[in-house]
Amino acid sequence: MTSEGSQPFDLVIVGAGMYVCGKGTEGYGTVLPAAFEACRQGWIKTIHLAAATKKSADLAKAKAEELKDLTKISPDIRFYPENGDDPRAYMTAVKKASQPCGAIVSVPDNLHFDITKELIKKRIHVQVVKPLVSTIEENKKLIELRNKYNVYGCVEYHKRFDESNLKLFDLIRQGTLGELLHFRINYSQRKLIPLTMFQSWVDTTNIFQYLGVHYVDLIYFLTSATPLRVMSIGMKKYLSGKGIDTFDTIQTLIEWQLADDKGSFLSSHLTGWIDPDVSTAMSDQRLEVIGTKGRYRSDQKDRGVTLTTDDFGCEQINPYFCQFYHDVDGQGLKINGYGPKSILQFVKDTADIIKGKKGPTDMMGLRATFDSSLCISMVLEASARSLAENNTWVRIR
Repeated sequence: MTSEGSQPFDLVIVGAGMYVCGKGTEGYGTVLPAAFEACRQGWIKTIHLAAATKKSADLAKAKAEELKDLTKISPDIRFYPENGDDPRAYMTAVKKASQPCGAIVSVPDNLHFDITKELIKKRIHVQVVKPLVSTIEENKKLIELRNKYNVYGCVEYHKRFDESNLKLFDLIRQGTLGELLHFRINYSQRKLIPLTMFQSWVDTTNIFQYLGVHYVDLIYFLTSATPLRVMSIGMKKYLSGKGIDTFDTIQTLIEWQLADDKGSFLSSHLTGWIDPDVSTAMSDQRLEVIGTKGRYRSDQKDRGVTLTTDDFGCEQINPYFCQFYHDVDGQGLKINGYGPKSILQFVKDTADIIKGKKGPTDMMGLRATFDSSLCISMVLEASARSLAENNTWVRIR
């Protein structure tokens, strides 16, 4: 049933990789399952999924057929390219979609700007899987285009929807931790990510831009602080030996300035993607916040659920990110968690905009917008400069 007051619309998904449909894994990703749930809720009329190759489109179609069996729903879903390979198949999908529509962009980082720009010019509301872009200039250009064409633009930073981070949000805003001193983040992933999953484009990005950016956005969201200067140091040992010219690990230090002359604090980010493939989870991540009156620690990998089997060994499962659970009536499985919640919020917001209940500039709160991403682009650009300039401090102007 369509939710009261909502307007069903067509959704274009640009990309058919691991995060969209679980390509290269036993799972189903996050974007496509969330789109299925949006169809169940009555927000989406037709899903148009555009890959760059016919092979990827066919793999996504196979995943979708399995999802239909799991969820017991059969949304109208179409796949592109239909014949041969076409890196611009997303434009064919846009032409086939009923207007107005929305789009979710989940492609390699270096393609974000050009694809998002084209979609905005077609007056399509768009959500981009992090990061939006890596430079201030591109970020400003997308803001200008969004304003010119009066569309909604946001970024899929799902950690803003994680209850453990929302608890920290309240603690900081209430002053429970006192004056902020230091954020410490450790965030790393398995070797198979750069070696297998992203092998075709891994040398166009770096681990801080691809992974560490999550916590840069989270700190900005939690504190509303402004980054003052950035220093990054990278190490190349393992991946360079495999013929991949990118950093194994990057350590980044950021100095932040709080609003209203409330002082500054530091954040340190150690990010890497050379964890053993037999590690107990795809991502190992820990967050610690130190203030003058308290300390907050969050192990965002160990959520207290461990599964050990003959086939897969020991796994630490995060039941709160993106998991399937039985419907209350027992009719198929439903996707749930703060991962799909971020995507479903975009879908609901877009439906409200199309219905005329809200305007594109009304979306604030927990949402990561193109405007809030400007701060993130500042940090990414400064970090890249620091890496290129012998690990010097780079002041943000």
